[in-house]
Amino acid sequence: MNQESQEKDREQLYINYKPTEPNPDYYLIKLLKKRQKEQGTHPKEAVLDTAKVFWLPLACLNVETYTPEALEQIFWESITKLNAQQELLWNLVGKALNLEKPQGINLGNSGLEHNHQSEELLNNELVENPTINSGLDYDEAGTL
Repeated sequence: MNQESQEKDREQLYINYKPTEPNPDYYLIKLLKKRQKEQGTHPKEAVLDTAKVFWLPLACLNVETYTPEALEQIFWESITKLNAQQELLWNLVGKALNLEKPQGINLGNSGLEHNHQSEELLNNELVENPTINSGLDYDEAGTL
């Protein structure tokens, strides 16, 4: 086999975005840069990790690389992390603005139980494909 046939396909995304004040995105970029100094989180990684929480299950849905069990695990992991993001927003912003929690919205409690069999299958798939990552890691309280 030649080197070309052994190389895997790659996709590349460049983002160069320079919003000006008072655009809210300007403050977002400032926050991401501040987090980089305080926590060592690179802004591009933070944006990509956050985007993956929502988009990764959709992107992998019709790809034959992943088993249905692995796709299910990616899905539930994303749902859990999206719920954690929702709880984090509520705790930091909603409460700071003294907002009332809307009726019918269950923040931060997805009621999801992980299927141990699916978890084992995903762990096996992670050994074969270690790049599966659905986004930011939150603790149980929904904080970064």
